Amino acid sequence: MKAIIANAVEAASADMSWKAIDRYSKDYAELQTKDKVKFYRTPDSVLQKQLQVFDTVEAKKSAENPLFKEIVESQRKFAERAVKWDLDTNVPRRMAYNHYFGKASAAAAPAGKKT
Repeated sequence: MKAIIANAVEAASADMSWKAIDRYSKDYAELQTKDKVKFYRTPDSVLQKQLQVFDTVEAKKSAENPLFKEIVESQRKFAERAVKWDLDTNVPRRMAYNHYFGKASAAAAPAGKKT
């Protein structure tokens, strides 16, 4: 019974992931076409500044709270391993997207940015 439940939970989770991709992509298209919502990519300069601010806050909080420091170190160790795997094994999709869906999508990428 435990194995059946475990497999059912895993299947439901995977099923929900696919449904989310379907729903989110439809909603994204509708917001752009029907509601004329424009989406903008956050500039790298803003993202870099967020990282710098986080580093400052993290250093302060880590000095004040040993548990906070332990958790951040654990998360960073996990992220180092998991993101390296992701970057090394998942191929960027922009080339295939541009190949099949045209040059208009290539213009959406920032100039000189590899995605």
